This record gives sequence, structure tokens and C-alpha cells, in this order.
Amino acid sequence: MPPYISIGGYSDPPRIAHLSLEAGSGELVALVGGPGSGKSNLIKSIAGIRSTGWGSIRIMGAKPGSIRAREKAVFVFQNCNFAPDLIVRTQLERRIALIRGVPVRKVRMYIENWCEEMELTEAAKKVPQQMNRSQLQMLSLAPLVLTDPLVAVLDEPLVNLSSISISSVLSTIFSLLENKASVLALVQSKSPLVKRADRVVNLL
Repeated sequence: MPPYISIGGYSDPPRIAHLSLEAGSGELVALVGGPGSGKSNLIKSIAGIRSTGWGSIRIMGAKPGSIRAREKAVFVFQNCNFAPDLIVRTQLERRIALIRGVPVRKVRMYIENWCEEMELTEAAKKVPQQMNRSQLQMLSLAPLVLTDPLVAVLDEPLVNLSSISISSVLSTIFSLLENKASVLALVQSKSPLVKRADRVVNLL
């Protein structure tokens, strides 16, 4: 079986000169780099919202941004990637329905239950600028919990979270791995995910 995530010869001068890695079924790969190392641009390229430039990227064997690459794939951005003028719950409903391939009405109850469990029901009714960073970060992770993805690419998923929230997110990530998903975590060296990773790749 080909790797779920494949990056070959990717470069983003002057930050990333050359990057090649693969992540397979049930594997957690930690890509480690500090601020300004190019992690945020890389996840945008993997998600297909930014040109790959040099090198190649494949998700489940498909090009970034293609329908096949987006099926069963979740991308969590450090900036949360919410539109500024739309209620976050509405954005989550549309995003999760798209990933699941179902009408919005079929995901509303799942989102409502998860928000209630995470004590985010009232926060989810607001636009992003009305929330704190911790609330935004947790809400951005909802698709990771509610879509059962085969591929998850996460840019600093644990920043701005409380210890309780971090524990919850880690449990979600490990559950995905047990279900044979592939996880690529773009993190700094002190992230708890580095110690639990199957492989660590450092950005120089």
C-alpha cells in the first residue's frame, strides 16, 4: 500500500531547502521546526490552498486540493482558518458535512453534542473575533473528532490549550492512529507529540 502522506523534494526558500517524508497507515510523524521555519506554508501546500512550488506532495496518492485528496482528510491550521464574519458553528457544519459528504442537517446534532461535551456551546455561536484563542483552537479541532479521517495534518494542534484540553486532543489523535489513520504533526520541539511520534523529522 502506498503511503497515506508523501512529500518528495519539497522546498520553500529560504526556509525549507529540501524535505522528503512519508507517513503510512497508523503512523504519527512529527515534523519539528521553530517559528518561521516554514511549517504554516507547508500545511497550506499539503491542503492544496497554496502552490506546492518545487517537489511533489500526495495525499492518498492524489494531488493536494483534489477531490480524492480531500476525502477522509482533515487539516488543522495554527491560525484556525475560520472566516472572520461568520458564526463558527455554521462554518463547522459546512466543513464537516463536506468532509462526510452529507447534507448539513445530518451533522448538526453531532456538532451540538460535541460542543456541549467540550463546554463550547455558547462560544460556537459567535464569530471568531468574539472568542479567545483556546476556544478557537478547540473548535478548529472538531473535524478531527467528528469525521473519522484517514489522514490528519495538524499545525501546532496543542498550542493555547489547557492541560485538560491537551489530554482530550491527544486521546483523539491516538484513537485515530489505532484506527489506522495517518497523522502528520507540524510542531515545535517541546510538543508532547514529539515524544509519542513514530518518527521525528527536523526542519533545518
